[in-house]
Amino acid sequence: MSAIDASEHNSASRLGQDRFIARIADESFVFRDFPFDEREVTGGQLAERMRAHPVTDYVVLQQLETLELETLRPNEPADLAKSVRFFVIRGDAVYSFVVDGLSMVWPRKVIDGRSIKRLVDKEDDAFELLLEREDEPDLIIGDKDEVHLSDDGVEKFQTRPVKPKVTIIVEGTPHVWTKKTISYDEVVTLEVPDYPQHPEITYSVKYKNGVGERPEGVLVKGASVKVKNGMIFSVSPTGQS
Repeated sequence: MSAIDASEHNSASRLGQDRFIARIADESFVFRDFPFDEREVTGGQLAERMRAHPVTDYVVLQQLETLELETLRPNEPADLAKSVRFFVIRGDAVYSFVVDGLSMVWPRKVIDGRSIKRLVDKEDDAFELLLEREDEPDLIIGDKDEVHLSDDGVEKFQTRPVKPKVTIIVEGTPHVWTKKTISYDEVVTLEVPDYPQHPEITYSVKYKNGVGERPEGVLVKGASVKVKNGMIFSVSPTGQS
């Protein structure tokens, strides 16, 4: 269940007899559901359920419906209908950072890329994480790469969809392609770079090792086809203009 789904769950459901659910994890992101009789609980009560003793050695975090993450003091109440999930992690300080414009805190000096993506529900391979830098290109952070949050300043991250990268073969020459589809014009241009200046010349474009139930076929002008790694195209002039 994603954090957003969990938010909807907490806002709408109860465990009979007016009991409410709090989803709590440590830094491992393994969440457990704990029932409470009251809709409002304190940071100390959440720590108690995670057997975090003494509570002063732990930091309690609550993640709001916006996905922003903030600290929760032992005596501070949290509304279980408005909080997505909670973390109880050993530590005595928190370090601030920003992900996709959302304010975050974490009680460890070091955090890996996968954990950052998890906090904004983008942990799958369809997204990549970038560390914003001022005087040089943004740095791609891998899932296992570690970032030091204790460095000077507040680190800012952003996520973006991963561009698909496949290698296609056009007339024996490999080309890296980052789109899900390729058009007739694009295939021809890979083989004949000045084709855009001479669109009146026609070509026969065929492909094989393609996607789905029709791995072979003819690509006509104005049409596109889905691509996959190792797909092969042949381009030959038809002699017509």
